Amino acid sequence: MLLYKSLLPIAALVGSFVSASQPDLGTSVLYQLQQNFYDCWLYPNNVKEAQSINSTIFSDNVQGRVSDTRNFEGRELNTEYIFGLFTPSDSITVIGLPVGPYEIIQFTANQNIASATTRVNFIFPSFRNISLPVTIETWMTYNEAKEITQYDVTFRWFANLLQELLRTIDPDLAKAQATAKHLIATSICSTHTQHCNGTNEQYDSEQDCYKYLTEEIRFGQSFELGMNTLLCRSVHEIMIKFRPDVHCSHIGKAGGGQCADDYSYTQKVNEALYTNAPWIPAFTS
Repeated sequence: MLLYKSLLPIAALVGSFVSASQPDLGTSVLYQLQQNFYDCWLYPNNVKEAQSINSTIFSDNVQGRVSDTRNFEGRELNTEYIFGLFTPSDSITVIGLPVGPYEIIQFTANQNIASATTRVNFIFPSFRNISLPVTIETWMTYNEAKEITQYDVTFRWFANLLQELLRTIDPDLAKAQATAKHLIATSICSTHTQHCNGTNEQYDSEQDCYKYLTEEIRFGQSFELGMNTLLCRSVHEIMIKFRPDVHCSHIGKAGGGQCADDYSYTQKVNEALYTNAPWIPAFTS
């Protein structure tokens, strides 16, 4: 009883705490914002967002992380990767088109923070146009203008998805990966020849490019889309058409700060990224 009474003042203080710096949008509004994001993200609506160059879904200083790739900061870069990456492309890639429908299967919200699990139907043009559901987990924070200021995204069971895609090439995963390596490397090198010229050039020739991508780096596991792998460069190949001066380096030998083995598992887990706003919600009694 004495312990209970001694904790009452602390509980009252915590219960009455409200963050003055963050808006209190309410659960209903946050759910609508979650729906709005996916409505805009589905193809063909994502084409319009990508063409806007700077999607107003994001704040100017938005900070984001996608679990198996890297971090993305700023409205322009996030518009390219979150919307442009999932639009139609001539590239041979494991990235698909989110065509829908989608279903928000778990959702919770507090103040300006929304967390959801959403199942989205994709088609994968590079893999016999197979249609598969993809489960995506998101944490998002919003400002008073209802723009996304931060997000943390995980594609659940991506390793399983990657295997399903490879099996459309060959039931034998080793053979499938060998074929995929050839096709993806050829695609990247063709894009490099077409778009990466002058100061953006990364390879001496298509032969130099193909040799490096197929012999000198690994294909990559599902969690290595931000490492020194072929799969990482395949992701960034799609971005080259938007801004060659920014993205050509990402498919090059050095990886351009996006495809490199420059940090460990422990560093990634302990990384401190978010500075825009606290993830901790305010409490009201």
